[in-house]
Amino acid sequence: MTNTETTEQPTKKQFIAGAVCPACEAMDTIRMWKVGDVPHRDCVRCGFADKLNADGNSIPLELPTRVSRDDKPVAKAGKTMQFFPNPKLQSKQKTND
Repeated sequence: MTNTETTEQPTKKQFIAGAVCPACEAMDTIRMWKVGDVPHRDCVRCGFADKLNADGNSIPLELPTRVSRDDKPVAKAGKTMQFFPNPKLQSKQKTND
């Protein structure tokens, strides 16, 4: 039996002593690890996860919202509506009576 598969080491995740989760504010629940050169962190209590940039600042994942979705509704052409009566039009109607 030959071993032709490449065996990759599992990513080593380390707990950070004294670190506080930015989401649930629990202490000592943050794990950190690197994928390539990009540091990642997560919370084992609430499931919060993000990436860090070179300065150590969080790069939050963009949440899908009505603004950021790709399936934006197409604006339909409509007609202009007048919600408040035009005083000039009312005065002309009264003078004609």
